[in-house]
Amino acid sequence: MKAVGSHADLFAESCDVADAAALKIVATQLKTQALDLERLTRIYKALGADTFALALEHLADAIPRALVRRIDPHHAQAPADSAAWTRSHLIALASGAAKPEPRPHKAEKTASVKKRKKPKASGDDIAEGFWATSVVAKSPRASKTQRK
Repeated sequence: MKAVGSHADLFAESCDVADAAALKIVATQLKTQALDLERLTRIYKALGADTFALALEHLADAIPRALVRRIDPHHAQAPADSAAWTRSHLIALASGAAKPEPRPHKAEKTASVKKRKKPKASGDDIAEGFWATSVVAKSPRASKTQRK
């Protein structure tokens, strides 16, 4: 392909075949599941802006749409996108003019404040006479019949 491209005057009659083959190669690369932003940027730089845009125009609408969803899945407009917007956004991502949207932060759940448990009182901590005043003592509200 490199030799044919560098001697285009010798292969003028088969120029359409060479263009179709190059487009098929680019389309195959863009369809691969291993394509990420870094690799897309390298393809963009290798082809140049005009050739990259031309290659995207000849692809089915589903291919650029799938690329945008894979590379920039958190973009707000991605689910309801048009073919023209998808291609322009893909060019912007590949050229570095746009960056993928970061994952939206979920609201953190507030941690419930746990109450501290009071330490269990040991026998040494209980003051003398505790039971006499708290358990045995009668309530001031007790009726007169209960007090007698």
